[in-house]
Amino acid sequence: MPEQTFPPEPASAAAARSFAVSASRTSGELADTVSLLTSELASNAVLHARTSFVVRVTSRSSTLRVEVADTNPNLPARKEYGPDAITGRGLRIVEGLADRWGVETEPGGKAVWFELLAVAVGTGAG
Repeated sequence: MPEQTFPPEPASAAAARSFAVSASRTSGELADTVSLLTSELASNAVLHARTSFVVRVTSRSSTLRVEVADTNPNLPARKEYGPDAITGRGLRIVEGLADRWGVETEPGGKAVWFELLAVAVGTGAG
């Protein structure tokens, strides 16, 4: 399982996004979705967990899973913001684009994950 640790700083979201796309070996629309969803979860780790975080990418059969794990035990919660707010849409985006997503507690923290179902995960098709 490819994984990489990132520091809790804004530039880490872009680095995590790049890592996830590369590790998933996707392209096209699938890579775009992996990039966007990873960026949302990594940004949440930076903004809310404020700890270093690990991105893990696994591919089994036709399912691609990306996890963002941090050491903050507080679970993410969807919040209601006004239409002009510049924050607060990350989990809604994940809910809308992922085939499945969730949160699992880990020793000393949590992992927020999403799964994408694709016939050709890991083959570069998308």
